[in-house]
Formats: sequence, C-alpha cells, structure tokens
Amino acid sequence: MKMQIAFVSCFLFAALGVSAQTGTSVEKIRRYYTTVAENARLTETDEDQGQYGDLVMNELVVNKRDHQWRAVGIFGETYKFFYRGGDSEAHMYPDQLVMVKVERRVSNRNYLVEFVYDEAGRLNFYFQKAENDDQVPAERRVYFSGVKAIRIVEDGKTRDRLTAKDLKTAADVAAESARIKDLFAKSIKL
Repeated sequence: MKMQIAFVSCFLFAALGVSAQTGTSVEKIRRYYTTVAENARLTETDEDQGQYGDLVMNELVVNKRDHQWRAVGIFGETYKFFYRGGDSEAHMYPDQLVMVKVERRVSNRNYLVEFVYDEAGRLNFYFQKAENDDQVPAERRVYFSGVKAIRIVEDGKTRDRLTAKDLKTAADVAAESARIKDLFAKSIKL
C-alpha cells in the first residue's frame, strides 16, 4: 500500500513539474511576443521606426483591388513580413524572420494569422483569429518549444496535454509556417 502511495505521489510531483515548466515557457513566449508585436506595430505605423528601427517590413498583397473570384466572392490576402539582420560583417543583409502577419478575406469571412519566430528561426508562437467562420475556432493560440507544441488555447480553453487533434493542428501550423518561411525567403531574393 505504501508503495502504491509513493508511486502515485511521485507521478503527481512529476506531472506538476511538467505543468510548471510549460507555464514558465509560455510566459517567456508571451513576453517575447509582446516585445516583437510592439516592434512590428511601430515598424508598420511609425515613420522613424519604419526607416531606422530594429525591424524591416515587406508586404505582399494578393488581389489588392478586391476583384471577384469565381465560386469565392471577394478574396484578398496580405502578408506582412517583419525581419531583422544586417548588423554584422558576417550577416550583411536583413534576413532573419521574426514575425509574419497574414490577413485574409474570403467573401464575408475574415482571418488574422500571426507567426512569431525565436532567435534561432524556429516557430515560437501562432495566433489565429477568425470572423464569420463556424468551421474553425474564433481564436486559436499554439505555443511551441523547439519543434514541439506545448500548449494550445482555443476559444479560451487551454490544453497542455495535447490530444491527437491538437497534434494534427500543430503539425498543420508547422507546415503552414514552413510554406510562409519559404515564401519569405523567395521574396527577399527578388
């Protein structure tokens, strides 16, 4: 009996340790996101920061004039790439992707998606907000540590123990991130 109680106690302490570690990682990601998002906002809106600030911004607009697309209606998509670099002899030109904002309009549905990358270029945080689409959560956040998703928040419901569906969502987010990183790499080589 004592052996079973000891085993259960060890298991609970280990689970609490993992949960505390996840919470610490998420807080670190939130602080980093807050800094990056504010720098991106200033780069986008403040003349001096746009010209002399830490970040560079490129924008790619698809269907800028809102032309009707067959079987879709109005479709538009805007990618805003925020990146840095060019601050040393070894790293002459800015090419370190920090954040990507994607705004998409499909008929009456609107989406805002943000990807945030850490100093090593790994996906760190994903945010998605959807309006008028009942097929996806109205709001989704995915936190990553390395290449592994550590927390998913959907419509205010937090999960640290990821389900099979959560793992598929994280894999889909990682695949979309890879596609967008490739798009960015091609765009700065134009």
